[in-house]
Amino acid sequence: MKSFAFKEEQISRVIGAASADELARRFNRHIDFLTIASWTQDTKLERGGMALTAAEKTACAERAATMFGFAPDFLKQEPADKISDWARSLSNALASKLVSFSFKPAARSNQDIAYQHRADAIFQDAAAAANVLYGRRRLLSFVAPHSLLGIELSILTPNLLGVESVDARGMTPDVLSKSLLFGDVLVATPTLWRYMMQEKLKAPDNTLAVSFGEPMTPELAVEMRKSGFGVLRELYGSTETGLIGWRDTPGEAFALFDHWRKAGDDLMRIMPDSTEELVEPMDILQWDGERSFALSGRRDGAVQIGAVNVFPDVVSNALRSHPHIKECEIVVGRRSDGASRLVAHIVLSEKVQPNERTARDIDTWCRANLRQQERPQIYNFEAP
Repeated sequence: MKSFAFKEEQISRVIGAASADELARRFNRHIDFLTIASWTQDTKLERGGMALTAAEKTACAERAATMFGFAPDFLKQEPADKISDWARSLSNALASKLVSFSFKPAARSNQDIAYQHRADAIFQDAAAAANVLYGRRRLLSFVAPHSLLGIELSILTPNLLGVESVDARGMTPDVLSKSLLFGDVLVATPTLWRYMMQEKLKAPDNTLAVSFGEPMTPELAVEMRKSGFGVLRELYGSTETGLIGWRDTPGEAFALFDHWRKAGDDLMRIMPDSTEELVEPMDILQWDGERSFALSGRRDGAVQIGAVNVFPDVVSNALRSHPHIKECEIVVGRRSDGASRLVAHIVLSEKVQPNERTARDIDTWCRANLRQQERPQIYNFEAP
């Protein structure tokens, strides 16, 4: 079971990423991407490091403990000065007990919900991913490791393959271009892939690009192949369900991994102990036979912005609480590069002028009250 074991350094990476997410959810404290990537096992929890208050420290300790299947107060009694102190306590406990994981989806309406998964199911997902990534020499990941797919792809899958896992979150595209080697695999969301293509990332021969979290567009796939990625692989799954399928080309159907079966409009998961679990996928699946499917939109009305599920109705309701706004409708538009963006159609309150100053005021409010992916990129002021 060594392939499924976590090193303290890996646990520390998970704790750092999960803590940043918890700070944003519970304390509206948003930390930039590069700072989060710099948090290692040696990072201090309080002054000189993460600068956690007592309440923030408690919340982050609870998140770290519950992620690995322990009670929320598991780390509360442990004296901790650095991330490594929490990681060491978890590592010692995991050596004898690892039953489940819990993950929070990156969606505002579910911000207080954590989905629990059996540990053997998470390992099963990682083994499935390892089968379609076999033959790679290193795995580099631009994805934070605290999500379900993040921990499976950036930690467990390379452990299973016996290859080095490199945290690429702190690398600029320039540095990454110089770091990529023949036979590497690079994992990122389409939003991050778009950014890397804009920054002219170049890859050597036989480099594999893996994406997940939002649909890969044909236009982006073409750019990635031009930049040197000879093989593309897109994975499909969610925090709620686990890893479900994969494909090589955006226009193709997804293929189910071996531990899934079609079950009417739903899915049947065959667990490692051969028991069966009926699972409702988050998307409407349009089937082509028994083993392949296309996606036909979310069942819950969510849209994917930057690999994060966003609910337009939730954003609309939030904006209606602004004193300048009487009515608001959020629609999804497309940028020239194929990425989705939110467009706000706003009816202003009486005596509020539809000018640039009003737009700036609303935008400032959005930055303070909405997560980055929930913020509209265009404001259209409509007549009452």
